[in-house]
Amino acid sequence: MSSDPNKKTARTFQCRDILWDAFDQMANEMECSVDYLINEAMKQYARQRYGGQATFTGGTAEKPAVPPPLPGHPDAPGSRPPAPPAQARQSGLPPSPGGAPHVPPPPAARRGSASLPPPPAARSGHALSAPAGRLPAPPPAAGHPAPPPPLPRTGGGLPPPPSRLPAPPPAAPSQAYAGQLSIVYAGTRIPVMKDRFVIGRGKQSSDLTIKDPNVSRQHAMVEFLNGQYYMVDMGSTNGVEFGGQRITRRSISEGDVYRICDHEIRFTYR
Repeated sequence: MSSDPNKKTARTFQCRDILWDAFDQMANEMECSVDYLINEAMKQYARQRYGGQATFTGGTAEKPAVPPPLPGHPDAPGSRPPAPPAQARQSGLPPSPGGAPHVPPPPAARRGSASLPPPPAARSGHALSAPAGRLPAPPPAAGHPAPPPPLPRTGGGLPPPPSRLPAPPPAAPSQAYAGQLSIVYAGTRIPVMKDRFVIGRGKQSSDLTIKDPNVSRQHAMVEFLNGQYYMVDMGSTNGVEFGGQRITRRSISEGDVYRICDHEIRFTYR
């Protein structure tokens, strides 16, 4: 190993990109090289790691040939306060004057603990009716009305909320019928016994089958919802008409006649 402390040799090491960028930015600001900053950082770390301000050359510690730190610097002599005595370091309290051990005062008794003496008894003729810690209100002066009693307090210090009003009854459907809905198609009366009654061309998927190639397999549906029947188009190709207008969803009333392609379907509740 060379004994020249100023000799430098090229080294290779792995460094995080963000750390290298920081050194590069500092080097530009200080107008120096990155190698100089890295050497200074390694020198400071070696001093902190091995203590003192010694540098390492040839395996032996030597005092550096650099001027001592300025006054006020953390490493300057006398800038650090003297270490407290061993007993103060163990207890975590500052030492008392004269070097005597510092004895902490006894901790204050907590409210509600058994070590507290009971409160003094109320004097005769002056018993307190208010809760503990509160004095009774003075009597009102002659000629002035007495103040109203305070409102009862809840957990949050606010008066209790007013009682909730009962929920209004649910609104009745706009049009309800007591009778059973039936479909009259091709002279045949068919009762609607399901909440989703399907009308279409498919025999297996329809409750009312209409044999017409222009009718979709599931063309329309009679839906019972909230006490009311509705005629619903199920996305058919030729649609559902009422009064000459194509509809998507419409409530069913007594005697309504809907048209599916060339077929008329009448509804009755009687």
